[in-house]
Amino acid sequence: MTSDYSDDMAALSRLVLAGWQGTPIGNPAAPEVLVYVRPRSAYVDSVYVTGPDRATAIRKNMLGSRLRNVDGTCAEVVNEVLGW
Repeated sequence: MTSDYSDDMAALSRLVLAGWQGTPIGNPAAPEVLVYVRPRSAYVDSVYVTGPDRATAIRKNMLGSRLRNVDGTCAEVVNEVLGW
């Protein structure tokens, strides 16, 4: 296990500790995507983990319009969205 992988896993753990709910999409033993969601009153934040070190985060308002978007490693994306 590399240091980067450890950083990414630690970042995802921080999401869960901050109240985000994660769901695997596809086979739970080998999911295609992990989706973490944090609903709010006026918008919904989502983090899509698409690979061992890749993630995308999106903030949408209740009408479905994108308000924010960020791509990068899991650690980069988590650091960004925890500041939203």
